[in-house]
Amino acid sequence: MRVLMTAAVAAAMAAGSLTVAASQEPDVETTVKDGVYTMAQAARGRERYDASCQRCHGADLTGGAGRSLTGVVFLRDWTGLTLDGLYERMQSMPPDGSENLSDDAYVDIISYVLERNGFPSGDAELSSGLLGHVRVEGEDGPGVVPNFALVRVVGCLAGDGHAGWQLSSASPEVRAADPAPSAGDALAEAQAIPLGDRAFKLLYVFPSPEAYLGHKVETKGLLIRDESGAADAVDSINVTSVQGLAEVCE
Repeated sequence: MRVLMTAAVAAAMAAGSLTVAASQEPDVETTVKDGVYTMAQAARGRERYDASCQRCHGADLTGGAGRSLTGVVFLRDWTGLTLDGLYERMQSMPPDGSENLSDDAYVDIISYVLERNGFPSGDAELSSGLLGHVRVEGEDGPGVVPNFALVRVVGCLAGDGHAGWQLSSASPEVRAADPAPSAGDALAEAQAIPLGDRAFKLLYVFPSPEAYLGHKVETKGLLIRDESGAADAVDSINVTSVQGLAEVCE
């Protein structure tokens, strides 16, 4: 089976600038709206955040480019994903590996991040064992993938290098955990996804995916919604990888 990974994602992964989060767990019912931490835990988390995280992410959690842990950036990066992805991301900080915190400290910091994002507190503390069972969810609910999120779509490759590449008969976009082509169980899952009635423009596809023309493919990339309101509006995907799933599209 042939795969194509764009130069853009390879460079982004090498530079560490592309966030890779935990995969979705469709059967998870608990969300950050359900009060999964306590205020006392968030207070501890603030102390630990101020001591270890503030220098990079700022006193107000907004940080610099790519460092915000609050507001629309937080929801863009984590909506639809479970908190274990945020935990794993925090464990890689700071990039130089100069400081490692205890598991409990990371969980307390996550509680503080949730509190600062306006998610309600509850009666029981968040624990590391619960992180994979709590999904981040914004005001729009679990079914809306945020703009500029990393997504996966399965569809039929159409178009050409001059007029542009497109996906037709495509499945709805879903959050992706990894910008690279799926492998193992994730690949089997992609192969089982049925075609749909969506269409997407594919942006910055390099090298050329011409070998997959007319094939069923898995495409990953950053979702760019067409918010013009036009009747013929078509969303786009800034492509990170294309993988052939079948030589026919059905």
